[in-house]
Amino acid sequence: MPAEGTATAQKTGERQRIVWWAHVARGSAAIVVLFARFMYEFREQKDLVKPFTFITPIPLADLPTTFAYNIYVWPRDHLNVDPGTAAVGMFFMLSGFVIPFALERRTMSAFGIRRVLRVYPTLWVATAVSLFVIWITTHGSTFPIERAQVITSGTLVAQYGGKNWIDPSYWTIPIEELFYLTAAVLAATRLLRRPAVLVGTAGLVCAVSLALGRVLPTPGQVPDVWFWTRFYLGRNLGFMVFIYVGVALHMLYRGFWSRRTFVIVTACVIVISAIALHHGAFNPPFLPDDQGATYFNSFLAGFAIFMLFYWIGNRIPTTAPLQILGDISYPVYLTVTVIGWTILAWLTRSFGSYFLALPVAAAAVLFIAYLLHRLVEKPTYALAQKITAKPRFRSDRSWSDEPKARRRRARRIRPGYVPELDPDRAPEALPEPASAMLGFDTTAPDGNGDLGAAEQSEPEPTG
Repeated sequence: MPAEGTATAQKTGERQRIVWWAHVARGSAAIVVLFARFMYEFREQKDLVKPFTFITPIPLADLPTTFAYNIYVWPRDHLNVDPGTAAVGMFFMLSGFVIPFALERRTMSAFGIRRVLRVYPTLWVATAVSLFVIWITTHGSTFPIERAQVITSGTLVAQYGGKNWIDPSYWTIPIEELFYLTAAVLAATRLLRRPAVLVGTAGLVCAVSLALGRVLPTPGQVPDVWFWTRFYLGRNLGFMVFIYVGVALHMLYRGFWSRRTFVIVTACVIVISAIALHHGAFNPPFLPDDQGATYFNSFLAGFAIFMLFYWIGNRIPTTAPLQILGDISYPVYLTVTVIGWTILAWLTRSFGSYFLALPVAAAAVLFIAYLLHRLVEKPTYALAQKITAKPRFRSDRSWSDEPKARRRRARRIRPGYVPELDPDRAPEALPEPASAMLGFDTTAPDGNGDLGAAEQSEPEPTG
């Protein structure tokens, strides 16, 4: 294990042997989401901003369009691609890419503990801050948020109960939770690295999505909890199919699959995702407008951008600002909507200028996100690392172990065979399995033990 002083002397982006290009992609996606919220969606004052922030709408005449706004709307108008949705697609790919690391040589209970402490404490504090700014905005009037809305948003089940989110950005997190569940099952059965199983799982998820989501309410009746649960579970599973593209990239990155296998599996998953989005609960008569094409085109754009980051790889400069931006991407995602919109509205009225308010509001959101990362996200994840470092949370077996049949075949063909690393990625050290890309400072030993044939030559990292 490297000494503590050694870790502090290492360059930015290398302290935890994170996958640097993916860390930068993560931070870049967060900035695109911020750009979408402030430059495009903020103009939807009556239909989007007011229902969640409860502010008095700002006249569109006070929110003039800019060259940056025109850049954002051009792909929407000409390619049916929404940049903000493309960033969400990047986040989905990122989850598929990083979660297999988190499933490496740990029990399922350890994985669950780390996921819960990774997601929920930061979510709860961000929700509390959102409620606080809503209380300030509506001070003197009846508080507009019900207790049931707070509980269901804090447990990420609001949509299943037919409740509105406190913050509309939360809608993607239940999708990722469904993916965590399927990934954990595939890892526990040691089937995660099998191409046919991954494609088959994507197909099964698509079929369940279509069966559940294609449901219409009974005319003249108010939809009940069962209807909303079935409808949104179908939609979320339809979205989730795309995340398996990130899993395929993980297998290429680790050298478990060849480029040919990656291309075939990725093409199959994208086709299955197209079926889920174009024929699921994303279009009329299930919704008043066609959303499937926009989601699919935008996710493809996000896939292309993410692959560009993969191709550039370690040629991306390692700088402290990029490191921090990747670190705070989750808090940025949680705070840029209700909190960010409210701050932007307050500043626009105070300054009398939308243009002057934009950079100040963006800086305020980034600062709040940084505080959330330092005071909540980082300590709670350190606690998760400390808990799961205990021996009972370790495992000698992993989904990444080479299948027995392949090992026997490899011994017959060439002795000493190990999975071939992708040549473009080979010089880069493999990340620590459970905290890859998180960029957290060294805290406690992660208890991983042996890292497998592909990683045993590296010094044991800390989590």
